[in-house]
Amino acid sequence: MSIGTTIKKLRRERNITQEMLADMVGVTACAISQWECDKTAPDISQIPILATIFEVSADILLEIDLTKSTRAREIDAFDKQCNFLFNKGKYKERLSLCRDMQRKYPNDETVLLHLMRALKTANEEEYYAEIIEIGENLLSSKDTEKRRVAIRCLCFTYESLGNHEKALQYAAMIPTNEDLFIHILKGKELLEHCQKYFGNLCIQIFQYINAIVYFNENEYSAEERHSICKKLYDIFHIIYEKSDFGYMEEDRLGRLCFRMAQDSAICGNEEKALAELEEMMAHFDKLESFEHINHSSLLVNKLYSDIKDIRKKDEENIYKIFARYLKRRMSSFEKISSSPRFIAIERALTEKSN
Repeated sequence: MSIGTTIKKLRRERNITQEMLADMVGVTACAISQWECDKTAPDISQIPILATIFEVSADILLEIDLTKSTRAREIDAFDKQCNFLFNKGKYKERLSLCRDMQRKYPNDETVLLHLMRALKTANEEEYYAEIIEIGENLLSSKDTEKRRVAIRCLCFTYESLGNHEKALQYAAMIPTNEDLFIHILKGKELLEHCQKYFGNLCIQIFQYINAIVYFNENEYSAEERHSICKKLYDIFHIIYEKSDFGYMEEDRLGRLCFRMAQDSAICGNEEKALAELEEMMAHFDKLESFEHINHSSLLVNKLYSDIKDIRKKDEENIYKIFARYLKRRMSSFEKISSSPRFIAIERALTEKSN
């Protein structure tokens, strides 16, 4: 595999555009394109920059075959044997193997990772200081998985030592796809933490749906896009079964209704499109008048939302933004544009824009 092909593969795996990569490296998008087509190649001084961006070694970019080295072969065999012993529950043999390898390669990250995990599995207080030392060293690793495991071990070790504040510090560092707080919080703090998760869940799903549906619009038909948005709309109403939505929820629901209306209109379901536009306006009216709410739905009834805590993305009000959106997407609404209900919505957006 050429270096250009490798760069292209790594860039796509990380959802980085050519323009984004160009900005990171300090070259033009055209230069990135030429690298990936193997018309030119990066300067040797740019290899460390690319390696850092992609979180790989320079050897990967340069296609150096490390498996031929004695050390690489030994580390690979050690890694497999450690995983085998772990799966078999042979903790003492695993720790002994790690100690032997540590004496031979004391600074190797793979060796340190397995040693830290073996020490943590032993769960003996005499190992805690060593676990912390190894974990803190691995925090500077370029390998995301090694950093994640280090954070986990540090979090649980400090909690075992009774240092709850330090455990919280490391729990906050874990990637968003894994939540350590549910293991170390208790009582009211745990309840509020879990409810905040439910409160944030819809907003997070909204962002992912944006990414898969509206940033890749050609991947789905209008009917499929509507179905996906309706699923999220229903999730909002499951979590907030009493419709006690906060500012962000009203905003996202209004936007969802607009998108569903657009796809309903494209599919020829004119009545549904008009109803969804009217519902959009209802959410935006609540959004613009929002001040404070104590949530009462079961999954979020310990939470509240206050306008003072909201960071607005746009200085314009929501009506002005969607008056513009409606104008841009008028072709989608062509069949209902002469309806008195549509005209009323269009007029309301314009009048409330000021």
